[in-house]
Amino acid sequence: MKKSLLFCLMSLAFSAQAGTLLPAGAADQSPTRLQSAPLPAGEFERQPVSFAWALDPQAGLETPAPFVAESREFWAVAEASELQAGLAIDTTAAGAVIRISPAEGGRAVDPERVRMLRNGQLIAEPQTFQRKTNAAQLKAAGMDVPDGSAVVQLAKEQGQGRFQIQLADAKGRYLVHVFEPDSPFVFKAQADRRSVLAGDTLEVAAAMQRGETKLAMAGNQVAGVLVSPSGRSYDLAFVGGKARLQVPQDAGNEPGLWEVQLSAGTFADGASVQRDASTAVEVTRPTAKLGGGYGFNAAAVRFDLPVQVAAPGRYELRGTLYATGPDGVSRPVSQAHMANWLEPGKRQLALSFGRVNVPMGYGAPYELRFLELKDQTRMGTLDTRELALREGRAPRRGVAPRQR
Repeated sequence: MKKSLLFCLMSLAFSAQAGTLLPAGAADQSPTRLQSAPLPAGEFERQPVSFAWALDPQAGLETPAPFVAESREFWAVAEASELQAGLAIDTTAAGAVIRISPAEGGRAVDPERVRMLRNGQLIAEPQTFQRKTNAAQLKAAGMDVPDGSAVVQLAKEQGQGRFQIQLADAKGRYLVHVFEPDSPFVFKAQADRRSVLAGDTLEVAAAMQRGETKLAMAGNQVAGVLVSPSGRSYDLAFVGGKARLQVPQDAGNEPGLWEVQLSAGTFADGASVQRDASTAVEVTRPTAKLGGGYGFNAAAVRFDLPVQVAAPGRYELRGTLYATGPDGVSRPVSQAHMANWLEPGKRQLALSFGRVNVPMGYGAPYELRFLELKDQTRMGTLDTRELALREGRAPRRGVAPRQR
C-alpha cells in the first residue's frame, strides 16, 4: 500500500512540470502595461469551453504575413459643375474602367449619358467605349455597387493619357473611381502587423512600382490616415516610404477594424500616376496578458498558463502543439482552444491537447507554437507568441503515448 502510494506521488511529480515562456519575438505582440475597460453592451457567455483536435503532422503551418494591398486604381470626389465641364483624369494604360456613383445630392447615372473628351474635344461615338453598364446590370452580375452607379470602359484604341469625363446632366456630388487593370504602375501598402495594441506604434510601408522596380517618391507624394470604425482619423506622415504612428491610448473601444487609407501621386516618363489603397488593422486595448510562466502536465499533455487580467470579460487562449517524431523533427500534431470568463486579477487558462491527439511515434520534446490570448468580449488580440515554449523533458519510462 505504501509502495503504491509512493509510486503515484512520484508519477504526479514527474508528470507535472513548470517553466517560463520564451520572450516575445520581433513578430509577436505583448502588452507592456494593462488598461481597464468597460464591458461592451450585450450578453456574453460565461461558461468555460475547452476543445482540441488532431492535425496532420506532415502539413506545415505558418503565421500569415500582414496583408499587402496592391492598387491600380484611384478615386476622386467630383462636384456637378466639374463633371458638366469635364473632369480631368490621367490614365497610364489603355482600357481604363471608370465608375461614377452618386454621392450627396447626386442623381442616378445613365451610362448612355457619359461622354469622354480628349484635349477638350469630344470623342465620337461609338469609338469611345468598349463597354457600358448600369447599376442593375452590375448587381445582376454579382457586383456590390451603390444604387445609381454606371461603369464604362474606354476602348483600347483610345490608348492612355489625359481624358475628361463629362456628364452634362450631373447634379450634386459624385464619386469617380478609375481602375487600370493593364497598368504597369502598382501602388503597394502594408502595415507591419495585423493587430496592434492601443498606445503601441503602428508602422505602414508604401511604395509605387513599375513592374518590379520601385519608383523614387518624395514624402509629400504619399499621404495617409488611420481611420477608426467611428470615423476618427489620424494623419500618417511618410518619410522614406514609411510612416510611424503611436495609436491613441483610448483606442480599441469601438467594434470593428481600423482602416489605413493611402493615396499617392507621381510622374513617370512624363505621365501622371495616381493611386489609392487601403488596408485594415485590428486595434485592441490591452486588457490582459500572459503571466510569463506555465505549468505542464505531461500525462495529459496540458499547459496551464497564468493570465494577468485588468478588465472583466471572456478571454480565449489558443495554441498549436508540436511533438517530436521518430526522425527527431518537431511537427504540428494538435490544436487546442479554451475560453472562460475572467475577473480582474491573477487568473489561469489551460490548453489541454490530450494524449489521444498525439500520433503514435510522436512525443517529447514538445513545443507550444502560435499561442494567442484574445479578448472575446471586445473582439481583439492581446498577446501572441509564434514560439511560446520548448518542453524538453520526455515522459517517464514505461508510459507510451496513447495511440489513436
